[in-house]
Amino acid sequence: ITQIDYVTELHKRVINDGGLLIVDPAMADNGKLYYGFDEEFVKHMAGLCATADIILPNITEAAFMTGSELKLDNHDESYIKMLIEKLASLGAKNIILKGIRYNEKELGVAVYNSRDKSLKYYFTERIDKSSHGTGDCYAAAFTGSLMQGKSIFDAAGIAAEFVLECIKKTIDDESHWYGVKFERALPMLVAELNK
Repeated sequence: ITQIDYVTELHKRVINDGGLLIVDPAMADNGKLYYGFDEEFVKHMAGLCATADIILPNITEAAFMTGSELKLDNHDESYIKMLIEKLASLGAKNIILKGIRYNEKELGVAVYNSRDKSLKYYFTERIDKSSHGTGDCYAAAFTGSLMQGKSIFDAAGIAAEFVLECIKKTIDDESHWYGVKFERALPMLVAELNK
């Protein structure tokens, strides 16, 4: 909880007018909180997300922060819209909801703007392999793309493609058991940013 207080204080002191607070909750996945986090932390993270310009939760984090039923797969549009509306009601201005599975072949992100209530989806091929660190790779690629002048939707799509490329560059290396080889996917990211 102290780290959330630090971020809140930094937000007040450091971000200039027109600056963006981008929050990746990074506290849970696959139906479980990461080791060391508890319900009190979830509550404080929801409060931080309420002040953010853009949030990047996955399905598990969204369900926990909104006190919603958790569905890890077989999503339908009504479930995704319900999660997004609850996140928006917290105060988040733009929501990038990660890990949407409408079918087994694709993995998607929903991009929602609370001001005009617009909702768009971006889907990539789904590879049935879970890897540590892909959420961090997504957040970094998204933020970097946004800082390079891409729209929120385009940045969300570029980040999704980058994570897919990271997994593809790692999947055949059985000796690489932890995380993804994101360095090998950087040429793809650079090419996208230069378009």
